[in-house]
Amino acid sequence: MPGLDPRWSRTRLVPDSRSGSAHEWHYLDTLDELQKLGVRPVGTILAVHGNPTWSYLWRDLVSASVRAADAGQPAWRVIAVDQLDMGFSARTGVTRPLAQRVRDLADFTDSLALDGPVVTLGHDWGGVVAFGWAVDHPDLLAGVMSLNTAAHHPAGVPIPAPLRLAGARGVLAASTVTTSAFLDTTLRLARPALDPAVLEAYRAPYGSAERRRGIGGFVADIPTDARHDSFAELQRIAAGVAELTVPALLLWGPRDPIFGDRYLDDLVDRLPHADVHRFEGAGHLIADERDYASAVLDWLCEGGTTSGTATAPDTDTDTDTSASFTPLWAALDNRRTDTDDAVIDMAVRGGGERHVSWQQLDDRVRRIAAGLASVGVQKGHRVSVLVPPGPTLTAVVYACLRMGAVVVVADAGL
Repeated sequence: MPGLDPRWSRTRLVPDSRSGSAHEWHYLDTLDELQKLGVRPVGTILAVHGNPTWSYLWRDLVSASVRAADAGQPAWRVIAVDQLDMGFSARTGVTRPLAQRVRDLADFTDSLALDGPVVTLGHDWGGVVAFGWAVDHPDLLAGVMSLNTAAHHPAGVPIPAPLRLAGARGVLAASTVTTSAFLDTTLRLARPALDPAVLEAYRAPYGSAERRRGIGGFVADIPTDARHDSFAELQRIAAGVAELTVPALLLWGPRDPIFGDRYLDDLVDRLPHADVHRFEGAGHLIADERDYASAVLDWLCEGGTTSGTATAPDTDTDTDTSASFTPLWAALDNRRTDTDDAVIDMAVRGGGERHVSWQQLDDRVRRIAAGLASVGVQKGHRVSVLVPPGPTLTAVVYACLRMGAVVVVADAGL
């Protein structure tokens, strides 16, 4: 299969903590390759695919992590599972709702005696399962990462139309199990289109209706409202995510017809400290459309930590670092008496130009900041800005920055 080295492939018989039965899991693991290179991993990335993909989704990250270790960069072990009833893992023949899938993943990591630090990574509904594992393993958790997914769905809002159609009575089995329609439609979301050999690799574990039952089960398990069996578990996970304080990275394809920006907004509200990397123009299959693997590894080395653990500021140091800090508005302060042009607005109605000097801009910024403060705006508050582009918008943005307020610009292009 393109991009998938068979040396990464593993199988493991894992006991079910509830039933006592055991199921064979297929997964990818780089530990042996790292040991051959003579390097010790600084931590583990636990990657969980969604529906209807499998661990093949993570092949670029697996490959990139080995190359990075070989080049002397921090070595991260990558474990990418095939969830039960999916990929090349066992078909169990029983319904596996969300809570069960979270327990399944815990059973798998327990069987490996996996220790920390662990950074989870998920996509699609695998993102929810990964978040569930993260919430339940705070002692091992060093960070969370996710491609397009959702941890919560607002009450009273219909789920995305493609999922409503796939899950409709009389359509579910035909679209997900007896035919490969759901699988084929999902794979066609990639832009540019997937190479035919890659398409075949994704389809390989799902060659018959019996092999596709897990795909139908995943769609049926989407909690559409509070009456659904998995609704309570999704609520539990969503609440737990909001309590996480470990480093977080959200990688997002905004053209996703399933997991749109409202789900990203919800995750940012729950993880306000998260770093967000939007791949403009990418969609649902972001792992096949963009170089997300480099973004992940770079973040672990720079945006996250090379040790895989979050570190708090050292409050005992006597070193004064204030001299290295320069406010964003420092240049404006330095030129507050300068009468040269700072802004030239060439979009004045009726033609002509409007010139604003540094001195005028600084005065306007200070007046707007004072006005915002007078109506109760404080540091950390979010200010929704509905101002057309031009000198006034520039002044409003800098006024908010001076106050420590967060500018929320209505224009998505900004």
